[in-house]
Amino acid sequence: MDNLGDILKETRQRRQLSQLETAENICSQSTLSEIEHNKYIPNTQLLINLCQRLSINFDDLLLAQDFNICKDRYFNQKVRSLYNSRNYQLLKTYLNRPTVIESVQTGKQTQAYYFYLAVCDLHLEHNFDSSKELLKLSLASAGHSRKQTTLTRICNITLAYVYAKQGLRRSANRQIELAQRDLNKITYDENLNIIYFVAALSYLALNKYNQAIEMVEKGINFTRQNNSHFMLLDSIYLMAHITEKIQTKYHKLESIKKYDIFNDFIHERPYAKVN
Repeated sequence: MDNLGDILKETRQRRQLSQLETAENICSQSTLSEIEHNKYIPNTQLLINLCQRLSINFDDLLLAQDFNICKDRYFNQKVRSLYNSRNYQLLKTYLNRPTVIESVQTGKQTQAYYFYLAVCDLHLEHNFDSSKELLKLSLASAGHSRKQTTLTRICNITLAYVYAKQGLRRSANRQIELAQRDLNKITYDENLNIIYFVAALSYLALNKYNQAIEMVEKGINFTRQNNSHFMLLDSIYLMAHITEKIQTKYHKLESIKKYDIFNDFIHERPYAKVN
């Protein structure tokens, strides 16, 4: 599935939305149908509107597979359900129950526990100081193993984003480097798709647009090379957002085409007209 239309269609169907519901007040149903059949590629604003309708939010830190906090299957399923539904307040309350920490036994489970708490604070109150300390606790729980786990890398890149939001460039860059170290040499895990995506968000927060675009391109290529679709539409949406942010409205087509990843999806097709 390498075409934008296929990806949009799959996401729409997963959200259980009809074409009519998705297109309402954005474009005509026929236009959306043309996009999904890869006959037209939407311009950046139309793509942004469609992604928003499909509840794509590049501030959400999604996971392809969740991390276990304890041995209890029901507990892990509950955490997974709350996290995937973005119910961060209830998840934080659930994790902060006195009995929970007693069931967390291994370093790996402790690492996951603090990671989920950090994400809750990040989304609920944009509390960067609290998130930063929780992410550091999560990383410390990994021990001194020289081998970076997927969760360790995700903690590194999430910490990079927190540093970037605080304007701490050098610290953010350091965490980005740690998260990506030897990334192409390890066994693939779909959660690794997150690394490039959050790196792009970090650079965007630092107003380093070229680096942000480069990271999105790397992430999309990494995802496709591993025959995955996870985070693919999110990445395309982020690219459209960055492009819209930095280019004048009179040069959108020319400016987008200079980026390799958009060339892959555009294939010299005309833009769809918004009706």
